[in-house]
Amino acid sequence: MKRKTVVKYLILIIVIFTILIAQNSCKDSPVAPNNNLQPGRRDYTWTVDTLFIPFTYLERIWGSSPNDVWAIGSGDADKTIYHYDGNKWSNDGKSRGINPFALWGFGPDDVWIGGYGPLYHYDGKDWNRDFEYVNPDFIHLGIQDIWGDSPDNVWAIGFADSSDVRIGVIFHYNGNSWNRVNIGFTRTTMMRIKRGEKTSDNYFIWGIRENNEGDDTTKILEFDGRKLKELHSSIFDRYHLNFVQLIDKEVIFLIDNGLFYYNYGKFKKIIENDSIKILDNITGTNIKNIFWSMRDGITHYNGLNIKYVLNFSDEIRIRESIAFDKEVFFLANNFNNSLSIIYHGILK
Repeated sequence: MKRKTVVKYLILIIVIFTILIAQNSCKDSPVAPNNNLQPGRRDYTWTVDTLFIPFTYLERIWGSSPNDVWAIGSGDADKTIYHYDGNKWSNDGKSRGINPFALWGFGPDDVWIGGYGPLYHYDGKDWNRDFEYVNPDFIHLGIQDIWGDSPDNVWAIGFADSSDVRIGVIFHYNGNSWNRVNIGFTRTTMMRIKRGEKTSDNYFIWGIRENNEGDDTTKILEFDGRKLKELHSSIFDRYHLNFVQLIDKEVIFLIDNGLFYYNYGKFKKIIENDSIKILDNITGTNIKNIFWSMRDGITHYNGLNIKYVLNFSDEIRIRESIAFDKEVFFLANNFNNSLSIIYHGILK
């Protein structure tokens, strides 16, 4: 074999071997943040809506658009559901048999709420009682979160109390009916559920395991639709927080003071926040446009750094948030003055 032919043959082998290594590395490596994105903007104009609702604090917020936003909270039966139409917040004054603190929807005529009491569905005209799980072994049933990939694949999670123990529960809606999922016996209250369709077929749940004889624990679980797998657990206090949020079709995890991806069996850190004022709430539109709630304001991660975009006193507590392309809503409570406050940011 001629020398030139040998050299060409060796080069071809090296090229093929390099490609195979690269392909294998891609399969085994976590999905990295999209570096082609521009840093998220921070030039928001902020308005504040203050709602004084005696005996009621709004806790959850969701919307199909900036002109169709719902906020709910437990309290007076006729003042637990509010709607924003782009101009003002209003309440229909109707009393319903629910203390709601779970909210999710797919459009202006397809919204779910849950909490203590039955699940209700909004069809664009009114809230209708849809489903109630009754079991003589449980004294109370609380739905903590509702989330779904589509109108015929919706999950409701929470807890059920018997006379001496609290267990976690999961319900599934297939477009026609709700059914309880048999996940076995778990003492973990299910708090949030999300799935990132970009990288996983499974769902991720944040939960809290209460312990009457010691410290509570906060957990992150993976759920395949039938079984639960624990991915993370730690003491539940202000220094050990967990949260799961769906941002740009990817689940982002808050673990202690960092934001993470989870791919191929590993958590990968995106950014760390050294502040002791972190709260368990994040929202955003992509990996370079994430809002992080704090005890004294709201910070923003733009892919480069974290800075405050809004400051307030530590009497105010952010409860929930939702981000659109050019607008963002933060729902907060001021317990000292019995106020529900909505901070509304619009890009200039």
